[in-house]
Amino acid sequence: MNLLFSIHDVAPATLDKVRRIFDKLVDADQLPATLFVIPDLGWQARELDVLRELVARGAELAGHGWKHRADSIRGVRHRLHSALISRDVAEHLALDRAGCLRLMRDCFDWFGEHELPAPDLYVPPAWAMGSVSRSDLDELPFARFETLSGVYLSGERFTPVPMIGFEADTAFRAAACRIWNGLNRGWASLRLREDLSRAVAMSGTPVSYHDLGRSRG
Repeated sequence: MNLLFSIHDVAPATLDKVRRIFDKLVDADQLPATLFVIPDLGWQARELDVLRELVARGAELAGHGWKHRADSIRGVRHRLHSALISRDVAEHLALDRAGCLRLMRDCFDWFGEHELPAPDLYVPPAWAMGSVSRSDLDELPFARFETLSGVYLSGERFTPVPMIGFEADTAFRAAACRIWNGLNRGWASLRLREDLSRAVAMSGTPVSYHDLGRSRG
């Protein structure tokens, strides 16, 4: 079994937790791991240096929205998504098509502007892509895009990827997450801390998102 490890919501305020989780993966020989970085959160030079240190130790970087927060709740679909899954983080759902595309381009450019490796992968917050088609994605500088059901390789194909997660800040969300994880094995506040430790110990081969298809070169 191939294993894809990713750490979400990498931001200045979460760097200490991110480093601790990354250290667990290193200790368990479970690299590579991909860090989902939120750009527009006032990164300081010392915090950018931490990202560069983690990259030097084997981390890969992905773009993860722009500020990871929606300015408003827009429409019935967004209201339902917010209530059941995302609260106020699904920023794509608050934007029209042009706004989503502009956000993703700004996200990609941020890495180069801060002397970080250009990300191959983009993951919208809460995996909610919004009013964007696959043909729109083909025009963006990212090569891969992840949603809840899998990874789309720009211009080529969609690869289903069973996903398990460990971000749950209430007992209800923890229970729902366990059900989701169980279904996907079959085919934060970390209330699922023990589950995460078991996942890290799973037997399998750690792979990169690059291994899901060709890399744009």
